[in-house]
Amino acid sequence: MKKTIIGIALLASGIATNLFLISSALQYLPNLKAWSTTYPSKLFFLIFAGQSRFNDGADGLALGLFFIFGVALIVLGIIILAVEYFKKDKSI
Repeated sequence: MKKTIIGIALLASGIATNLFLISSALQYLPNLKAWSTTYPSKLFFLIFAGQSRFNDGADGLALGLFFIFGVALIVLGIIILAVEYFKKDKSI
């Protein structure tokens, strides 16, 4: 039961982290003047790109490390919940 609660907490914190990062990028999206076309979308550019080396004003928010951390929390929480779900109960 304790591992199930830990898995739920990790999953919820990972989802909350990524939702906050995506919402902050979406709030900044209308102010974006230029973006690098090497990224597949403007939202992906805002989350993962850092400051530009060029003078065109294409600066991202550099939140990629935190986004990957949130994804890792989600995956870890799902793994813990899956292991607990399929674990055989030996107390019977």
